[in-house]
Amino acid sequence: MMKLGKQVHRTVSSNNSKKTKNLKKSNNSKKSIKRKINKPMIIVSAINALFTILLICFIISLHMVPAKFIVLIAVILLGLDVAVLFLLKQKKMVFKIVGYVISFILILISSIGIYYIAKTNSFLNKAFNNATNSYTSKYYVVATEDSDISEVNDLKDDTIGYYASIPNVGQAIDEISSKVSMETKSYDDILSNFNDLKKGSIDAVLIEQSIYDALIDSEIGIIKESDYEIVYEFDISIEEEVEEIVDDGNSFSVYIGGVDFTEKNTDFNMIVTINMKSHKILLTSIPRDYYVSVSSYGMHELLGYVGYSGINTSRKTMEELFDTNIDYYVKISTNSIVGLVDTLGGVQFCNSGAAFTTTHALVQGTYDDTRGQKLTVPNGCRTYNGIQILTIVRERLAFSDGDRQRQRNCQQVMINIFKQMASAGTITNYSNVLDAVSSLYTTNLSRDMITDIANETINGASWTFEQQSVTGYDSRGYVHMGTVQDYVMYPDEDSVNEAINNIKRIKAGK
Repeated sequence: MMKLGKQVHRTVSSNNSKKTKNLKKSNNSKKSIKRKINKPMIIVSAINALFTILLICFIISLHMVPAKFIVLIAVILLGLDVAVLFLLKQKKMVFKIVGYVISFILILISSIGIYYIAKTNSFLNKAFNNATNSYTSKYYVVATEDSDISEVNDLKDDTIGYYASIPNVGQAIDEISSKVSMETKSYDDILSNFNDLKKGSIDAVLIEQSIYDALIDSEIGIIKESDYEIVYEFDISIEEEVEEIVDDGNSFSVYIGGVDFTEKNTDFNMIVTINMKSHKILLTSIPRDYYVSVSSYGMHELLGYVGYSGINTSRKTMEELFDTNIDYYVKISTNSIVGLVDTLGGVQFCNSGAAFTTTHALVQGTYDDTRGQKLTVPNGCRTYNGIQILTIVRERLAFSDGDRQRQRNCQQVMINIFKQMASAGTITNYSNVLDAVSSLYTTNLSRDMITDIANETINGASWTFEQQSVTGYDSRGYVHMGTVQDYVMYPDEDSVNEAINNIKRIKAGK
């Protein structure tokens, strides 16, 4: 009996042991299944959180979005991440599917946002405060057509004349003197310089390229190109003196100079005055033919030509004309406008007057209008490509109002370019547009100034724009460093004084 009892006890114990083992196996199997179910949920939730954090960090790095909007975006995204986690934990498959779909959409939106913000950040880093404080100036050594001089070494022990009023001519003389020993003779007027060359009193003339081009111009020139020969040409690099920026953070002015294919002559001139407190912006347009006093020259000059001595000289000239501090400038390359407009797929221009045909041809990088066709611009609004827009903004002779109308056309084109850039269609071409814009200009404006304006705008600031143009009366005067007579526009004092008062009003926040 005792043996039988022990056997029964062993059997019962064995059965209990088997049940315990089976129960442990079952529990382990359930835990394994749970782990298999939980693992994808954890991975998806972690990816959602990672992309949310990355997107918020990228938004913060822009320094453009106000803090309250960053907090709002973060709360919404994190709330959606929690909602996804909640859906994925549900037993019903339909909730899990909805959770995965929402998760995929969130990751996609975050990825797109990160991409565009990264592109914008890269653009902002290289597109502002990208100006250099130097410019180049090309000089010619000119001899008579029948001269024995054919290269710079032939000038040894010869006499070279130069026009003393040319800025930085001393640097050009040093450059020549470093290559060959020679004598120099200074002239107070350019005509005497070339008369002595023709008589043989001197052997050659040292002259800046743009002045020589004006002297031989078929319409306003005073010497015959066929009588002379360029025997040597070279560039000099000139460092501009940069003044300390005085900016109180409340208001400031920016000089905008649109240069032609020479990258020096400013065909478009504007002062933009911005008040960060009142959110008012004043655009002041100045004709390129304005006959302005240039302190660094000690004489009057066409505003457009002042740019040959550097963008800072143009900026300083505007400071003196309008009796206001202008610390910043933007130098726009009109040639680059062609690429930008084409990248945007064209830009609209509205001709509110009679149809006109441009006197300039559809050519880029040259004043030779024989190389292309003229453009007829009908009344009304049309979309034009890059070279067509460039030809339109260059035009002034087709209008009775001359350069005044061109300034108005330039303003319209600038506004329409910005409208096109801000349109929804630009999103699909965003990277190419940014690349085109980055080559459009150089500026000493800092990134922070631009992001502050953007921050104010996103924060609800409503900017008010005002426009004004100074005017004058037609006349003739000596231009190109006093070398030739040509058309000029003498500033109308009343017009300038009114503009000065408006600039001061905007700066004062009124």
